[in-house]
Amino acid sequence: MSIMLISLEDAKTFLEIDNSSYDTLLTNLIVFVSDRIQTFLNRKLKKEERTQYFQAGRRRYYLSAYPVDITSTITVVVGEETKTEDEDYYIWDDIGVVEFREPTTYVGPKQVAVTYTGGYNATTITVSGSVQEIYLSTIPDSLKYACLLQVAFMFRRRRDIGLNSVSMPDGSINVQSPTDLLPEVKNILKSYRKTPSEC
Repeated sequence: MSIMLISLEDAKTFLEIDNSSYDTLLTNLIVFVSDRIQTFLNRKLKKEERTQYFQAGRRRYYLSAYPVDITSTITVVVGEETKTEDEDYYIWDDIGVVEFREPTTYVGPKQVAVTYTGGYNATTITVSGSVQEIYLSTIPDSLKYACLLQVAFMFRRRRDIGLNSVSMPDGSINVQSPTDLLPEVKNILKSYRKTPSEC
C-alpha cells in the first residue's frame, strides 16, 4: 500500500477547496508526492519490522528506517553470533545507527544482520470507499509542510506539464516544471535525508 504524509483534508484546507470534486486527484497527488519525498530522503518512513544486511568491516551501520523503536526487540547478528546491546554495540535510535565498540571484521557479504522496528506510526485509511492508503500521522510537522507545499504546487500547475518557458513581448521567462521538487521543499527535506554515504 502507498503512504500519505498528509491527509486529503489537509490538502483541501490549504487549497481552500470545500467540495469533493478533486478528491481523487488530490489523493493521487498526495500519494505520488509522498513516495517522491520518501525516495529523496533515501529512507523508509512507514514503521514496521525490518531485517537489513550489511557487509562487515565498519563500526557504524546506518539503518534505512528511523526513528528506531527501542521498546521493540532489536537483534544484531554478526556472522552467526548474536551480539549484546550496550556491551557489543549501541543504538542511536533518533538517527538509525548501530555503532559497535570495535569495527567488525569482514569475512563475506551480508555478514551483519540487524532486525529492528523503525519509522513513523502508520494508520490505514479508506479513500473513495475502497482504496486503502497508509497515513503517517506521527511524522515531523516540517515534513508534512513540505508535502503540502509540493502537492499544492503540482495541483495548481497540473496543466503546465512540459512547459519550460513562457514567451512575452519583451523576452521569455523560464518556469519550474510542475513535477520538480520546489527549492523550499528540498531545503526542508535535506535535514531529514539519509545521505548515500551512510548506506
